[in-house]
Amino acid sequence: MADRRSTEKAEISAIYEVGKILTSTQNLTRALGTSLRTLQSLLGFDRTAIFLPDATTREIRMEVSAGYAAEERARARYVWGEGIVGKTMKSGGPSALPDVRQEPSFLDKTRAHGKAPAGPLSYIAVPIKIGNEVLGVLTGERIGRPGTQALEADARALTVIGSLIGQALKMHAAIDRLQEEFQRQRQEFEKKIRRTYRLENIVGQSKRMQEVFGQVASVAPSRATVLLRGESGTGKEMVARAIHMASPRADRPFVTVNCAALPETLLESELFGHKRGAFTGAVEERKGRFEQASGGTILLDEVGDIPLPTQVKLLRVLQERKFERLGENRTTSVDVRIIAATNADLERLVEEGRFREDLFYRLNVIPLFLPPLRDRREDIIPLTEHFLDRFNREHAKGVSFTNGALDLLIEYRWPGNVRELENLVERTVVMAKASVVGAQDLPRAVRLGAMPEAPGPPQGPAAHPTEGRGEPPPPASSRAAHLLALEREELRTALESTGWVIARAAKILGWTPRQVAYKMKKHALRSPWK
Repeated sequence: MADRRSTEKAEISAIYEVGKILTSTQNLTRALGTSLRTLQSLLGFDRTAIFLPDATTREIRMEVSAGYAAEERARARYVWGEGIVGKTMKSGGPSALPDVRQEPSFLDKTRAHGKAPAGPLSYIAVPIKIGNEVLGVLTGERIGRPGTQALEADARALTVIGSLIGQALKMHAAIDRLQEEFQRQRQEFEKKIRRTYRLENIVGQSKRMQEVFGQVASVAPSRATVLLRGESGTGKEMVARAIHMASPRADRPFVTVNCAALPETLLESELFGHKRGAFTGAVEERKGRFEQASGGTILLDEVGDIPLPTQVKLLRVLQERKFERLGENRTTSVDVRIIAATNADLERLVEEGRFREDLFYRLNVIPLFLPPLRDRREDIIPLTEHFLDRFNREHAKGVSFTNGALDLLIEYRWPGNVRELENLVERTVVMAKASVVGAQDLPRAVRLGAMPEAPGPPQGPAAHPTEGRGEPPPPASSRAAHLLALEREELRTALESTGWVIARAAKILGWTPRQVAYKMKKHALRSPWK
């Protein structure tokens, strides 16, 4: 009775330990090897092995073993139905033999059993199964020692363990498939990114943009720091990506940080990382964006909004490519190219003491100025056609603009630049009731904003921007005040319709949240909830 209890206790311990091993590591081969050695230790097997079929040839091979030499394992190959292993694989049922050397179907392909001492050689082979699907075979043997009569207990324990191994095999196969699919999608995404952000794919026929493209082509092969300057919406991030994709670092990470989107307390941690326990909420160690971009490129967008204390650490990274994580004294070195972008007047910020002069000169190694859309009007039609083609495909439509509508787009000042044009085209495609969009279908701000600035008789398609709507244009003298009132009304309407949520109002208006906040201050609009 005591021996029986001891045997059952050993079986339970073996099952528990194997289950713990199989779920404690992602290295399946190592986990299986450790599991087999655990069976030797706790259940007293002299040799154990796992046989798995080859995915292509279906040949059954000894993949993992304990107690077999490498050359013995290499010889253990079976076809379905051959030998005890092949029969177990084919039938899906266990085999328990008190002395395998008396079994005619035992082939001893490993040639390991001729060296065994005299006495019985018990051999157990159980299927590794999930439901009715046989994934492989688990074997165990005892050489010339007591316990060969306890075959039923051994077979029961190995059957349970075989099920655990089957679940591990199935789970890792699913993980491998997911990883392969992830890699495939990642490669496709990277190819798409490369196609999208190649310099020749950026729309710009104007002389100003051709000058920018020439500068990008010259600077891309180097590792020099680049400062992109221009108004919001001029395409600074796209140009930064084009520089990265044309550089030797194209296969390495491109990491973007919007320095204006994070409060001062989080920006330093975001850029440089932190050690566990560095501050309240730092429950684990975290790499910063500079480490994530190692070997590649980092874009510091809205760099003019970086607080002065963080500017000091950024200056050191620019000078030495070294920094310390928050809460850590160890210095980390990185090989990263830095591209900064801003729409702020950095020279004025330097004069006001809000931006370090030495940091400005470190960033301003190669300045690139992106012109606003109003200064390159010859690009408006190509950009409009590009966005029309893209959004027509995305929304399964066939919308086009009349010549009158295109004339208004050319004459409009585009304070939001290319981003505003992109948003307008998408909104027009989505909301269009007909396949052709005329001047009267454009937003009122575009129709009124496209009017000539200088007084005099209006010319061209903007002469009667509200024709057909019964709304006479305002006198030239009151045009500015009229536009301001119109802007305020549209802003107020958007805010009221979204419950004064700035982000949602910005989406409706095609502006950035920062632009909405600025215009709220400009027009003295405040949320009634505050």
